[in-house]
Amino acid sequence: MARPLPGLVEVARAAGRRCAFFYNWEPLRNLSQPGSLTHSFFRDNFNSPGGDHYIAGEAMRALPVDRPDFAFVYLGTVDVAGHVSGWMSPGYLAQAARVDEAVGALLAVLPSDTHVLMQADHGGHDRSHGSDIPDDILIPWILAGPGVIAGHALQSPVSLLDTAPTIARLLGVAPNAEWEGHVSVEAFI
Repeated sequence: MARPLPGLVEVARAAGRRCAFFYNWEPLRNLSQPGSLTHSFFRDNFNSPGGDHYIAGEAMRALPVDRPDFAFVYLGTVDVAGHVSGWMSPGYLAQAARVDEAVGALLAVLPSDTHVLMQADHGGHDRSHGSDIPDDILIPWILAGPGVIAGHALQSPVSLLDTAPTIARLLGVAPNAEWEGHVSVEAFI
């Protein structure tokens, strides 16, 4: 990072919150500092169409037992499908449907008072991403749970930078003063 700041996990840990990661794209290990997580599960299977089911299954087994305050669950196979088949292609949409099944199964085992923030890390076009065109930078950002307005489409723009401050609010911890994002207050009752 050009300007190292404490991330969400470090801020949560300093406030006594327990955090867990479940992921299948190895560079995500750098999202938190060593010693910040109470549970971490990685499996290099993002190239396998069933890889996300495996990651979701591990989260489904661990979350009800460990009950962390915050869990990051990353399912990476749709990104691979975009690179292989092209974003919004039949192959991409078929993989998105498989991942939707995995997400549905995971949501089914979570307590009813769980907050869920679901988003993509980026969009894509053709077989690529990383440009500044809308297809690459516009993503879904979905928040649900107690105190969140159900079925409300946000009218204000939301940035990926708003994710950490919004989750910090849900965790009841103060965001780092130097974070650039803001709480998506429009989402809350």
